[in-house]
Amino acid sequence: MSRPPAPPPLRWWRPSASTVFIVLGVLSYLALRQLPPDNSLSRVKTSGVLNVCVPPALPPFVSTDGSAATGSEAAMIERVAKRIGVPVGWNVQAAWGTSPDPVDWGVRPESCDMLAGGIISTAETQGLMQVLPYGTSGWAQLTTTATPKSLAVLTNHWGLAADDAFGWADDRNLDFVAVPSAQDALAALKTGARDSVLGLEAEVAWLHDQLPGSTVRAVSDLPVQTLALGMWKNNITLKRIVTGELGIRTGIR
Repeated sequence: MSRPPAPPPLRWWRPSASTVFIVLGVLSYLALRQLPPDNSLSRVKTSGVLNVCVPPALPPFVSTDGSAATGSEAAMIERVAKRIGVPVGWNVQAAWGTSPDPVDWGVRPESCDMLAGGIISTAETQGLMQVLPYGTSGWAQLTTTATPKSLAVLTNHWGLAADDAFGWADDRNLDFVAVPSAQDALAALKTGARDSVLGLEAEVAWLHDQLPGSTVRAVSDLPVQTLALGMWKNNITLKRIVTGELGIRTGIR
């Protein structure tokens, strides 16, 4: 009489490495969802002021004497502060843009809750802060003569790569210099040191308002730039207020 076959040996199930990683990832995500939110918004409310780092003057974006401010970005900041229920503390950074390293400017997390001043969203600025893009801008050229020969290139935006603008001027055999502010460009135009300016559309429009009789044309063969406000990374609760009030979509909830 033959014996029945022996049952197969018991084998313990061992999950694959990929399964382990998936399970750990899900558990980590669930754990992070349970963490308390950061205190960036409550910190602003407790201090009673929304501190904002800005350059001394960057019309038409933001210009301030330290107590009040004007400009398109200043108006956006005021809206955010009103939503929170606090005034704005305009922290003027006199050294803004004077060296390649922003640390040398005095712009640090302890100095401000937000940053405004025509910041361009690039890999450079994204690596230093949380950029909040709010719009785009093309380039324009203002001229005071029919055949311009000398050019001022506005290079006063944090993150702006001006090489394209310099190449554009070179291709047209224009004698050009880089200028750090629209005010400097205006002075050069008024004295006749320069007879044209190349810059972002809003700044060139501002210069046009100061110089009746000047001519402005769009420069479509230079790359469009993305303008942004800035915040320090991981300030989630404050960011929600800012993006909600200004209708900014960052992809971060």
